[in-house]
Amino acid sequence: MNLNGRGIADVRARLVGLHKATKRLSGSRVAIYAYAFRGGDLIARAEGGSLDAANRAMELELGRPTTLDKIEKARRQVRQSESRAYIRGLISAFKASPEWAKLGKSSKVAYAYYLSDFDAEFGDWKVSIFERAETKIDLIDWRDEWAETPRAADYALQSVGRLFKWARGRGLSNARPTDDVERLHSADRSDIIWTQADIDAVLRTSSQEVGWSFRLAAETGLRLGDIVRLPWSAIGAEGTVWKTSKRGRQALVPHTPAMRALIQEVPRLGPVFLSNTRGKPWTVDGLKSMVRAAKREAGIKGLHFHDFRGTAVTRTYLVLPDPDALARIFGWDRQSVDALLAKYVSGDAVALDLLSRMNQKRAAQTDDKPVLRGDS
Repeated sequence: MNLNGRGIADVRARLVGLHKATKRLSGSRVAIYAYAFRGGDLIARAEGGSLDAANRAMELELGRPTTLDKIEKARRQVRQSESRAYIRGLISAFKASPEWAKLGKSSKVAYAYYLSDFDAEFGDWKVSIFERAETKIDLIDWRDEWAETPRAADYALQSVGRLFKWARGRGLSNARPTDDVERLHSADRSDIIWTQADIDAVLRTSSQEVGWSFRLAAETGLRLGDIVRLPWSAIGAEGTVWKTSKRGRQALVPHTPAMRALIQEVPRLGPVFLSNTRGKPWTVDGLKSMVRAAKREAGIKGLHFHDFRGTAVTRTYLVLPDPDALARIFGWDRQSVDALLAKYVSGDAVALDLLSRMNQKRAAQTDDKPVLRGDS
């Protein structure tokens, strides 16, 4: 391409804002790489027998129409990432916000994954477009790319919903594009629990350390991510008090007899309650791997680790027969708690427990009865 003096000056002007890197090649040859910005996409590469020759080749390369299109596209993306009027900029602002900082680690990873894909599909769209009802068609088409894995599809949509909830709270948009979109994964696992037979099957085939994690989950309902971090300091005389990683709320779970036995059995090797076979704290990935192996070895199918939440509800009921309190402790609605108790807590067990409590209450009242003068 032949450029006159003015054309070369225009090309040089386009270099402003670009990041260049030089590399010495074999012999005396030199290569120059031009990026949209530091850390950005590669725009052009030029090579020459000397630095001057490489620079001249780069000027010619940057003057090509295809290269100029790359520069404009890269700069447009930068502008969009800085402007909250575009989806790309809205996502960037959300991820830089204090609300994002408050999210748990696993939530950040999941949201970032799905929002990155949402950005790739809709990043150059204006946020205001999502206030139009017809845009929901495009959003559902994007969601349906995960249709073979319904839970992932729902999480993708949930991530977008969380983004727009933040935007509405900041006055950046009125859009509610995920409202009224039906979930694909409809399974409600709130009434699924691990039975004692299931737990015993795992305990027979797994190491003692892995077994402790199953037993702790059954008595507290804590998620795996909280179990690996649970400190001894959270375990009190009457219950376990811990701020959960999922929602950041304070959970206080009364100790069952089985939990008291576990506390006595687990050795105190450090500040964290549970440790692996090497006496070190578990990592999330490490315990996940061992849990999968333990389930496989025991022949457990159809049960997930988070199903221990329901197990813990049924077990805690026997020391705290108050459905309203259980709903608050485990973050469930009262209807789910009632349904779970009706399904899994036998009438005999409940009756015996209530009778025992009534007898204890009568005994306490008898002990407290004032002694009248003349009584012997």
